[in-house]
This record gives sequence, structure tokens and C-alpha cells, in this order.
Amino acid sequence: MVLFCSNKVYGAFDSESLSSFQNAAGAFPFSIYPNSLGVLSDPTILLINRSPFGAGSINRKFGLRSLMESLFVVGGNFRNLGLGLGLSRFGNSSYQETQISILGAKSYKELVQLGISLNMYQLSISNYGQAEAIGSKVSVRYAMGTHVETMMSFLNVNRPVIGQSNEKLPQIISAGILIRPNKKIIGQASFVQDTEFPISVRFGMIYKLLDQIDIAVGKVQQPNIFTTGACINWKEFRIEFSYLSYANLGFITYQTGISYTHIP
Repeated sequence: MVLFCSNKVYGAFDSESLSSFQNAAGAFPFSIYPNSLGVLSDPTILLINRSPFGAGSINRKFGLRSLMESLFVVGGNFRNLGLGLGLSRFGNSSYQETQISILGAKSYKELVQLGISLNMYQLSISNYGQAEAIGSKVSVRYAMGTHVETMMSFLNVNRPVIGQSNEKLPQIISAGILIRPNKKIIGQASFVQDTEFPISVRFGMIYKLLDQIDIAVGKVQQPNIFTTGACINWKEFRIEFSYLSYANLGFITYQTGISYTHIP
């Protein structure tokens, strides 16, 4: 008996490198100040974060031990440039995806921030060997005013392939809007378009409950995901939690992250 799936399934490096609080606010594909780990998905915020900083997170996709994902990043501002180095790992001892990112950002007239990341992908499969590829990402953030920002990004512009089968790595276009009507509320609306999959539309809101505590809630369409989480700020440290419930699958993903920012 031979079984096969007629729908497309995820391939290598389809896991989004989002921080806990980005996931909590509707899997927003762009960074939210002062979320340091967000520079992995959107390096434009490198110029806004205090320097130097470091952050990391860990989670199990769908709550499964074999689908462990970890994210780490360090960075800072140097001579009007934002620079950073990021690392993400996904998988287990049999199947492991590793991505090393060199991040950079530059501001133009304080209205436009340009972010670029150079990504080295490595795929390692037990008893099969390993393969590497080089990709890139370009992000642009535009301040339309004191309360509204718009963003766009393009992942893997050069369309890299990996392995002897020349598997195409994800080529993803993202766009979004970030609204701050007051000091307590941040709202987001965004979409993510993988060229091999339908458009994923996302909404979310962050509310400052107390000076040291933020809470977030969000919704993702395609796939159908409900998101929520919280953040605790304590001196130079920031601890984040997120909860993602996959309505169609019945799975839950928890993610915990911590960041440190040096405050002069």
C-alpha cells in the first residue's frame, strides 16, 4: 500500500524566526521596539535598540520534543550603523537546520530604515550528510508619522537552493503596518506571502497593563492560529512568553524568550 499527500507540505527552513512577543501579537513578521530578538526577522530595529544588546528564546513546535527551535542574537550601534549577528537552530539529532545571519541597518533622514541580512543556511541529516546555501533578506521601515509605521521585506531575493536535489528555499514577501494610538496600545496588521503557499493574514494588539508588564493577543489566518502572551520588564532584562494554538491541528506551541540591553 502506498500513501501520499496531495497538498504541499513545508520544506527546509520554513520555520519563521520570530521572538516570543512577535508570536504573541499575531506572529507579526516585523520587530517591535524594544524587542531585541526581533532583529532576526527585521534588522531595521537595530538602529533603535540601545547598544549593546543580546537576546535568545527557545520553544518546541507544536509542543513536540523532537521539534526544538532556539534563537539567539547580539548587536549594537556603531558609527551610525546597526550591526548584529544571529543564530537559529531547528530540529533534533537526526534532522537539524542551522541559520547564521549577519545583520545590518542604516537610517535615512530618520524616516526610512533599511535593514539587510546575509544568511548562511546549513542542513544536516543523519546518515545522509549536510548541505549549505547562502541567502539574503531586505527590509524597509517607513515612519509615516509619530503614530504609524509601515514595513516591507523580501526574503531570499537571490532564490537559493540547497542539497543535491536543488530544493528551493522559501522566498517570502511580507508587509505590515504598526499603529500606536497612545502610549499603552500598539496594533498591527500584516501579511506574509510565501510564493509556494497562500497568503497568511495576521492581526494583533499589545497593551501595556503596568509599567513592567505588557500583554498581547493576535490572530493568524492561513494557517488558523490564535496567539497570546505577555512580557515582563525588569531593569535591563526583558522576559517574554507566548502561546500559539493551532485550531485546525489541535496543537499548541509555547515559547519563552529573554533579552538584555545595556542602558548607559
